[in-house]
Amino acid sequence: MASIKKLSERWSDEEVSALLEIYAEHVTQGMLLKAVPNSKMFDRCSKKLLEMGIVHSAMACRLKIKKLRQDYKKIKDYNNKSGNDRKTSKWYERLDALLGHRPSFSGTASTFDSGTMV
Repeated sequence: MASIKKLSERWSDEEVSALLEIYAEHVTQGMLLKAVPNSKMFDRCSKKLLEMGIVHSAMACRLKIKKLRQDYKKIKDYNNKSGNDRKTSKWYERLDALLGHRPSFSGTASTFDSGTMV
């Protein structure tokens, strides 16, 4: 096991990448589709990160995924408006592969229900 970093709510690119890897796993995605409380899915993310030597609480994982999803949604909405130059972000392609097919990400930000974030 890698050396454990001190508890921090700041995320390095390496940590975000690891979180997205766990979030993209079939088991994690399956938990989102079942009647499993999201808290269990984020507990799983936190435990999997810990196995990699990355210390972030389940709540920190939840907040990071929520922020990444919000940023993705804003860029997706912006790019869907004609006449706009295309925007992207560091994590856009990975998030698009995960979220691009979901109906909740095809609307506009003004009609987006924040209850579907997590």
